[in-house]
Amino acid sequence: MALLWLAVLVMSVCLLCSEKDPDSPIKNLRMEPGSRRLTWDLSGNVSEIKCFINSKYITKAIDSRYCQFYVLPLCEVKNFTISVKQDPPFSTGLQYVPRGAEGKPAAAARGLDCWVHDVDFLTCSWEVGRAAPGDVQYRLYWRDLKAYREQECPRYEANNRGVHVRCRFDDVSRLQRHIQFWVNGTSRRSGIPCSDLCVELPEIERLSPPHITATCNKSYSMMEWKVLSHFNHRFLYELQIQKGTDPASTEKLYENHFVIYNPGNYVAKLKVQGFFRKDWSEWSAPQLFVCDPKDEHRRDWLVSVLVLLGTLLVLGLVALLCRRYSVLQKLFPPIPHMKDPITDNLQSPKLVGPGTCWGGGVREEEATAPPAEEREAGPVLVGGRMVGGWGRLPGDSHTRSWTKSQTRTARTSQAPVAVMGGRGRVCSPA
Repeated sequence: MALLWLAVLVMSVCLLCSEKDPDSPIKNLRMEPGSRRLTWDLSGNVSEIKCFINSKYITKAIDSRYCQFYVLPLCEVKNFTISVKQDPPFSTGLQYVPRGAEGKPAAAARGLDCWVHDVDFLTCSWEVGRAAPGDVQYRLYWRDLKAYREQECPRYEANNRGVHVRCRFDDVSRLQRHIQFWVNGTSRRSGIPCSDLCVELPEIERLSPPHITATCNKSYSMMEWKVLSHFNHRFLYELQIQKGTDPASTEKLYENHFVIYNPGNYVAKLKVQGFFRKDWSEWSAPQLFVCDPKDEHRRDWLVSVLVLLGTLLVLGLVALLCRRYSVLQKLFPPIPHMKDPITDNLQSPKLVGPGTCWGGGVREEEATAPPAEEREAGPVLVGGRMVGGWGRLPGDSHTRSWTKSQTRTARTSQAPVAVMGGRGRVCSPA
């Protein structure tokens, strides 16, 4: 069996040797990671050599001797290919396996993404690998591609398991434009490959919408704004203006100012895009500019009048409903009359009311005065004095007779009382 495997190995090596073209213009193709060069030995004269990574064109060869790469992959296996322009065409390549690619690929951090925001800040985020072991931990590193200095993330954010999933830089002004980020994973159970990302900071910046300032009067309005960025310095703007109830108009501008003539009062908002970039910022908050105060006063007056009319209309409807359904009586019932112990008691049927006689059961008005010749002289109460005989009280239409005993009784009364002599009746005054 050992002799059989030895025979197969020898045949494979001989086959590889036979496949090599002794007249190939490119020999000894190799990668030099330290200098990030793909280099080779050249045989013969060629007009042009191009270099590719995973079949994507990257750069032309320098002096037909090597291709210089700006950055090499740290975490992923890549196929490097060179193509020689000659007749017939020739190409060859190699597979580059970096150290960071070792381990279980599904345990590596997923979805690494970085962006610049709010002028000064840079944030990177990623997700835990699908096949990551329970004790996994991730760390992010970065290096600028000019000096190749490496640094670790200064501030991590973790998920509920304590695994790092986000990193934040507070001052991007000290970073170079071209950055390489990578996330290393560690575990006691298994090896974890890294994940890497190469970016240009101007391309990943999410611009903040600018604030608009304006100087205006009835004739014109001059609007200005300023966008802050450490990496982008040329911008495209989209300005939206709305006057009253008119449809909004939109202007695309390359300058950071705009003039409106006869502006009146209007609302404006703005968004911005980096030059030769694809993504726009969010719209700024709408801003109201009052360039004609009279128009504003007229509008306030109109609003006040409409509010007043609306209030009166509501009150009128409420009053109509109250009258229709007697709501007022239910909401405001009548207040009971305060009881007067003296007056209310005098109204009792058991008490003697004004103009009532007792002792004979016949009212004074029903009694018939005797003829003048039968009248006896007797006291009559006039002005608090008793005078004798029949007489009339001032303003009284009835003739009343008094006796001496009845006079004494009348003096003790608090109110004028007429006592009919000889008949045993006493009447209260009407």
